[in-house]
Amino acid sequence: MTETKTASTIARQRVDDLAARHGEAGWLKEARLSDWELYLKCPMPTPRDQDWHGTDLSALDLSAFTAVDFQPVEPKSPPEHPFVARTLRHFSRRAGVIVQAVGRPGYIELDAGLAARGVILCDLSTALREHGDRLRPYLAVPAKPDLNKFGLMARALFNCGLFLFVPPGVEIDLPILSMALTGGATAGSAIFPRLIVLAGDNSKVSLIHASAGEGAGRSGGGESAPVLHSGLVEIQAGAGARVSFLDLYQFGSNVVSVNRSEAAVAQDAEFTSLTVALGGGTTKSDIATYLQAPGAASWVSGLVLGSGHEHFNFNTIEEHNAPDTRSDINFRVALGDSSASVYQGIIRVARVAQRTNAYQQNRNLLLGGQSKADSIPKLEILADDVKCSHGATVGPVDRDQIFYLMSRGLTESEAEELIVLGFFKTVLESYPVAEAVDWVLESASQKLFRKPSGQTPAI
Repeated sequence: MTETKTASTIARQRVDDLAARHGEAGWLKEARLSDWELYLKCPMPTPRDQDWHGTDLSALDLSAFTAVDFQPVEPKSPPEHPFVARTLRHFSRRAGVIVQAVGRPGYIELDAGLAARGVILCDLSTALREHGDRLRPYLAVPAKPDLNKFGLMARALFNCGLFLFVPPGVEIDLPILSMALTGGATAGSAIFPRLIVLAGDNSKVSLIHASAGEGAGRSGGGESAPVLHSGLVEIQAGAGARVSFLDLYQFGSNVVSVNRSEAAVAQDAEFTSLTVALGGGTTKSDIATYLQAPGAASWVSGLVLGSGHEHFNFNTIEEHNAPDTRSDINFRVALGDSSASVYQGIIRVARVAQRTNAYQQNRNLLLGGQSKADSIPKLEILADDVKCSHGATVGPVDRDQIFYLMSRGLTESEAEELIVLGFFKTVLESYPVAEAVDWVLESASQKLFRKPSGQTPAI
């Protein structure tokens, strides 16, 4: 794609349009334009790039996408949508909810007591109008040098998402839910959500975010056209804070999803992250955690469930930038049919990060004869007083386990279901929000085994 062609794309038009239509501050427009210039210069990633092993999106013409917005949120009633209804049923006890959707009004609620204590939960458009001073230190900073073309495009064009602020010392025991419904997006649409979470010193919060929606049909010319979902998540965990984040993707086969999440963890703070990928034509996600001060700790987990011809590429980046930090990474992948997965994980330990304790593992379960999984764990260690290790396995379902369960009266598909869900539950048991376990397992069961809601077997 030449610069002459790119200069007239929807991207530049949207940068100017967003700034004018929303009355954005000059500093934000300058930040968008700076990212746009970097986007112009940044090449399209290819499978030859280190973090894109086995994933090829070079055929995507980014100039052909039309950016679409989520509709405004309002405190009336949640949208009538089966995914929303099922999620609210599982999390009947909650501190707040925000639902954003393409093509239908959204919904928002927040516990009045938390609002009175200074907690902020709102869509990003509202945040830019009412809390711009809080956001400026995070939105006006230069892009990280390793950000790819999709991430730069999302930084320049983001027009939806959420802002969650928890003041210092405020502990929220119940989860806050966020749902983004993309099913209203038509073929050739692009959605650029941005989630910003600021947890003050000695605060506590759990955010459960789900992006769900089927791919659109065909373009007017009769050829298949994807929907592009390119999101950014930025989390700041202050000193002594305890932050947990669950990010679930449940897209249709016509969705290309390229996302990046970043968490900066301060002194003695604890960050727990769980990513659940349950569908999408192509899903590429970078998950970066920066342990910035002594005592910082993180637990990063992932569950991937593939079927059909779905392709997943997850890249975890764990940076230990201070002494006495610890991290644990655990990614589990189950692949059916002809689906494929690439997991890449790197632990970087800076020279000053003595007494680091870090571990990463990736286990892959192949359910289909044509499924494929690649695992590429790496370590980059500059300190000399550390404890770092990694492990990876790839293998088929144990046929002896299948035979044993079938001998107890289960069908082959039921036996396989129990094995896969048990494989996942080992990871889920360590997640701090108990209600999330059944929600994720039911979502996984529905996806791969077409189970009706509420019929997930006990594990």
